[in-house]
Amino acid sequence: MEHAIIGTAGHVDHGKTALIKRLTGIDTDRLPEEQERELSIDLGFAYFDLPSGVRAGIVDVPGHERFVKNMLAGATGMDLVLLVIAADEGVMPQTREHRDILTLLGIRYGVIVLTKIDLSDPDWVDMVEDDVRSEMRGASFEAAPIVRVSASTGEGFPKLVETIDEVYAHVPPRDVSGPTRLWIDRVFSVRGFGTVVTGTLSRGRLAEDETVELLPQQSTMRVRAIQVHGEPVQAVSAAQRVALNLSRTESTAMVRGNLIAAPGAMQPTSMLDVRLRFLASARKVLANRTRVRLHIGTAEILARVVLLDCDTLLPGASCLAQLRLETVTAASARDHFVIRSYSPMTTIGGGEIIDPYPRTHRRYDERIIGHLLLAEEGSPRDVVEQALRDGGSTPITAAELARRMQREPTDIEAVLHELRDQGCARHLRTTDSYVHAEHYDELASKLLHALDEYHAHAPLKLSMPKSELQAAVAPVPAAILEEVIAHLREAGRIAIHRSGLRLADHEVRLTPQQEAASRRMEEQARRRGFGPPTRSEVLDIDRENAPALLALALDRGTLLDVGGFIFHKDSVERAKKLIRKHITDHGPMTVSQFRDLTESSRKFVVPLLEHLDRIRFTRRQGDVRVLVSRDEKSKCE
Repeated sequence: MEHAIIGTAGHVDHGKTALIKRLTGIDTDRLPEEQERELSIDLGFAYFDLPSGVRAGIVDVPGHERFVKNMLAGATGMDLVLLVIAADEGVMPQTREHRDILTLLGIRYGVIVLTKIDLSDPDWVDMVEDDVRSEMRGASFEAAPIVRVSASTGEGFPKLVETIDEVYAHVPPRDVSGPTRLWIDRVFSVRGFGTVVTGTLSRGRLAEDETVELLPQQSTMRVRAIQVHGEPVQAVSAAQRVALNLSRTESTAMVRGNLIAAPGAMQPTSMLDVRLRFLASARKVLANRTRVRLHIGTAEILARVVLLDCDTLLPGASCLAQLRLETVTAASARDHFVIRSYSPMTTIGGGEIIDPYPRTHRRYDERIIGHLLLAEEGSPRDVVEQALRDGGSTPITAAELARRMQREPTDIEAVLHELRDQGCARHLRTTDSYVHAEHYDELASKLLHALDEYHAHAPLKLSMPKSELQAAVAPVPAAILEEVIAHLREAGRIAIHRSGLRLADHEVRLTPQQEAASRRMEEQARRRGFGPPTRSEVLDIDRENAPALLALALDRGTLLDVGGFIFHKDSVERAKKLIRKHITDHGPMTVSQFRDLTESSRKFVVPLLEHLDRIRFTRRQGDVRVLVSRDEKSKCE
């Protein structure tokens, strides 16, 4: 069965509750005080079936000015509104405020219901209808049909039901594929069941035993049972009034204004970037940093309005603004909101959220204003590309972008693939994330420049240590740095040497004097064999050039520093052959045996054996050495 959510609105005592009772047979004044005073105080709920087969859940809201915050909570999730105006009184103050609220919330479909026609003559009702048409100019539903009824006699109700059905046929279907979202409007406990919350499921689907997240608390819980209009069901979809029995929570932990969402789909926020519209009926200008009451979903939150592109906001005008909240909430881009003055409490404006997770902005920042205008008016492609630009060199996943924009990850992935194919985005394979091509290419250029500078200042070094390169281009996330390095290697721009990096065309060029000194160092180490020179002895060959030349030889692997002794690589390779043959022929080898094989002394052979242990050529086993097998090496690697 298809479902719809219909809400009421209108001035106090204009017959909203009586209208609902005539339509559904249900008295929505459930509280004893409401029944005693014959006045709606809080939200009421009912339902009935339209001729087309659509089951319409009805949210009846209070009309008294003292309960506008309850009305705002009930207006969340409406598909269609019944704006109720008593024919004997006509348009009244709360009629206008409710009209403004519904317009600010973007509710475009409705029926204007003139009630109590049995109390007025037809000519008067005609005049009231003309006045209503005039008052509705500029409202989001100004073209809504007008139907005259009497709840006392039942006159006009068949036509009202038919009109509701006709108007609803034009309402766009709800998003059932997006992340689950339900603003809580009631919380109570039921003996034997525990905590129950009610609300309108405005997006997605929900099923028994499903895990959901409570926001802004960010606590998870399980849906133990679901009811729709008092009947148990196993699953529900968007545009249904639902009651959820939740586990792993206490009723005191939740209040009206909390949000039930798919886990991870939304995050708490303390700031909102918005398009703010100031009502023409406002009595004075809105100054920067004015304290207001923000109504979003079923929540009421105190906030400060920071005007981003104007000094003050005049009645009837709009601007870009940042709402800085005194308590956190959860929200999505394109959500509508309403603001009321702190005191006295009157509705003064509202609008749409552009960015639910902004940073603190400076006023009149042209870059920020440009970004917000693009996010407000641009296509999904434009918005995603701007998000990548704003992210700098920090990679972002399709899932994260989808959460920010409250869209399906598959839709965002399609946009990202388009941007990648157009060369505007780079895909990081290791983290399945994206950065804008400008930031990626800028980092590549920065990395190449850092290597070029390093080679210029250290011409005798084969490569730049990776830690130094990271410091030179910092701060950069490791994921993108590794991807850029891999990309430049594949392109033949850089090469890896041991644990460092170098430009692919970098070569060490020695002067004749340096070449001679280098040969003397190598010859000294080769000649000394297993009685190698110390580092100090090698450096004595050429005090000016020897430190850099020794570092170069060590980097090339021609010489090895083993415990402060400088071995030639040929000596180390000869030691390996001697050890392998001895162990193969005679079994495990002692230090003394190795000393005798090399005709050296313990002070040289012990550091050399420890070096061979470190490179996993040998393994110490008690007082002897054994060869490390290939299997052992592969396991270690």
